Amino acid sequence: MIQNLINKNYIIYGSSIILSRGLEFLILFFAAYIMTKEQYGEFEYYKKLIETFSIAFAFGFPSLLMSYTKSPRNKDYFYVLSISFTFLIGLFGYGIALLFDMAFLIIPILFYALFFTGSITQNYILVKNGSQYASIYKIVVSLIFYLTVFCLIYRYNIKEYALVYASFFISPFMSLYFIRVVYKAKIKLIHLKKYYRLFKKLLYGSLTMVISDFANILFLYTDIFIIKLLSQNSNVEMANFSFALNIAAIILIIPTTILQVNIEKLKKTPVISTLNIDKQITSLILLTSIFLILFYKLLVDNLYQSYQETFWLFVLLTIAKIFQSLSNLFGTNLLIQKRYNLNLYINLFFLTINCILCAFLYKLYGIYGIVISSILTLAGRYFILRKLNFKYFKTNYA
Repeated sequence: MIQNLINKNYIIYGSSIILSRGLEFLILFFAAYIMTKEQYGEFEYYKKLIETFSIAFAFGFPSLLMSYTKSPRNKDYFYVLSISFTFLIGLFGYGIALLFDMAFLIIPILFYALFFTGSITQNYILVKNGSQYASIYKIVVSLIFYLTVFCLIYRYNIKEYALVYASFFISPFMSLYFIRVVYKAKIKLIHLKKYYRLFKKLLYGSLTMVISDFANILFLYTDIFIIKLLSQNSNVEMANFSFALNIAAIILIIPTTILQVNIEKLKKTPVISTLNIDKQITSLILLTSIFLILFYKLLVDNLYQSYQETFWLFVLLTIAKIFQSLSNLFGTNLLIQKRYNLNLYINLFFLTINCILCAFLYKLYGIYGIVISSILTLAGRYFILRKLNFKYFKTNYA
């Protein structure tokens, strides 16, 4: 067991996760410290837009590569078809973005979808070359990208556009990498046509995945988009909200990590494992929440004094993140039980309710109304998912 824990692949894979997430948090803290609230609010808005629409552009292809590619040739041809289809979505998206003066975001969105963390290319490398190569790729790309972002924030007067310009800088090099992969794979047009027929049949499944992923990420970012649409001082309010949200979101690392480690246990002994993991997640989340509240108070009282007014906002956001974290286990169980449509309908229902409540409560209570809406909808989603899980266990394992 100890040998497994110190296995080189595990060390590299774990390091890639810690490094990429750590670099992201460092950049966000640095940006909040060095930028004005106007700049930081706009920086966060572009970040959320890029992350949200990269899910749509990727169209579920990262999951498709993981699920349907068994032979080495399958992997190569599905990768080329996935990249090509995403470029077509990008061209279509460019036409729409022109109408809203947002065309400059298309390249960053494509970069995130095609080459960044969790992208089509990273998953292709994972299934083609294994976790060690995928981890090295993730580390290298994250380092180059976030170092570029850091330099742009620190040295140049384009701070709020740092993510955008960093994507412009790196995308040509990543495109050359894609061309090299295609050249080495020796793609033949006659075989590409054959794989394309199979690829078309799988697009419906990808559509279901992208809608589900899109609903999940919109659930996280609805608040920011509502502020942008309705606020008279949107950049400052987005800065306050995002600064508090980024720290509160640390709580989500707990269920994600525990579920990744225990996914096989949930498949083999679902009832006992769910009860044990639920207790483990709950206790760790509560302890972490208390620590984060104390940490946040020290942070805004000493280092980030311009964000002192956000303390109670952070406390409320922490409550929302507690419910969201507690839901992860039961949402994962629905996927293990292959109840994909039910999971999608629940997410879409509460996403819709959240959008309506956010808009209504924002007009009554401002930014605090948005957090109240998040707490209510995330709590409702948690209790529904929990009830459905235990009803399923009672029916199938009684």
